[in-house]
Amino acid sequence: MRTIIIIILYIIIAILSLPLYLVEFILRKINEKTAAKVAQTIVKYVFSLVMFISGCKKIIIGKENIPSDTPVMYAANHRSFYDIILAYATVPNQTAFISKKEIKKMPCVAQWMYFLNCLFMDRGDVKQNLNIILKAISLVKEGYSIYIAPEGTRNATDTLKEFKEGSMKIALKGKCPIIPVCICNTENIFENRLPWIHKGKILIEYGTPIYPDKLDKEDKKHLGAYVRGVIAEMYEKNAPKTK
Repeated sequence: MRTIIIIILYIIIAILSLPLYLVEFILRKINEKTAAKVAQTIVKYVFSLVMFISGCKKIIIGKENIPSDTPVMYAANHRSFYDIILAYATVPNQTAFISKKEIKKMPCVAQWMYFLNCLFMDRGDVKQNLNIILKAISLVKEGYSIYIAPEGTRNATDTLKEFKEGSMKIALKGKCPIIPVCICNTENIFENRLPWIHKGKILIEYGTPIYPDKLDKEDKKHLGAYVRGVIAEMYEKNAPKTK
């Protein structure tokens, strides 16, 4: 029943979005940041509704760790499509996500991501990936936070994949802190129960900011591995809370 309701909601949102697209296009001509702020407010409300209908019991930890006076780079483990829903419903600052290019094919979702200044990465194209990283650095300098999953793909195991060191350039060149993000159990809402959505506990923790310039030379050189280690410890601590 939840799956059917979510499909109906998706269709309704897609229809209601049509006139809002025009409003967003006009706003972007006037003030792009205002348009992104309005879009994020709408997306946050819709994604909160999606989680409620899906029966998600959210555990949210550490939002107070996110600085309010500077953009950040969120670095998160990635387990499910519901990661994006949970994250966008909880991030407190203006945030652009870096996502795989396949999401651009999703009607309605892709359009709203455009309004949010999200970036789409082709995992098989090294040159395109570099351009996306450069665009992300530019967004940080314009005051936007960036959310990225450095594993590069979904991973629902209890062992994190290696983090892509290139993704750390966003924080290094953008001169912003990294917020380690730990997500637990989102895969059991949908992916592990295909084709049906099941209720369950999901958790997101925003860790203590990591300031690359304050790390020693070796940790800064292998920043991806360092951040991965921090999130791995967070995951080990948090996973039992969703059982």
